[in-house]
Amino acid sequence: MKLTNTTLSDKDLYALCKEYGQKARLWKRRFAGLLPEVFARGLYKRRHFGSIHEFAAKLAGMGKESVDKVLRLSKKLQDKPRLLEQLETGSQAWTKLERVAFIATPETDGEWAERVETLASGPLSLLVQNSRLDLTASGNSQPEKVQQRFEVRPELAGKLNQLKKRA
Repeated sequence: MKLTNTTLSDKDLYALCKEYGQKARLWKRRFAGLLPEVFARGLYKRRHFGSIHEFAAKLAGMGKESVDKVLRLSKKLQDKPRLLEQLETGSQAWTKLERVAFIATPETDGEWAERVETLASGPLSLLVQNSRLDLTASGNSQPEKVQQRFEVRPELAGKLNQLKKRA
């Protein structure tokens, strides 16, 4: 499709930019989720790439640090199947999963997976930070319950209330 100044209004052009941007982020997450398996199989070598970093850079424009973080995160989530699935399918951003990877345990895997799904990055970071503080203060390996207060959109508030009821 060829775009010219007269074919799209500013509103339509902006809507198209938003749509393409959202799709680009989704596909980049899905690509990142494939990297641990590509690395484990050595597929990048068989396809004549010098390294997993070159593979990711040429195919998806991913930087070395991002690739390394995704591979480390995958190892950290091996005993946490729900969080690992979110990484591998690209259903959640690996940066959100990275926040919870060091606080989640195999026993709390499901709880943290739900929190990653329902919370935005900011509130999720606060929850992780408070959980770490609680663990440090109590010397406990399991996070204690923490009461949080923050403003969210009405549809997110409904999801959080459902999560609260289940807990």
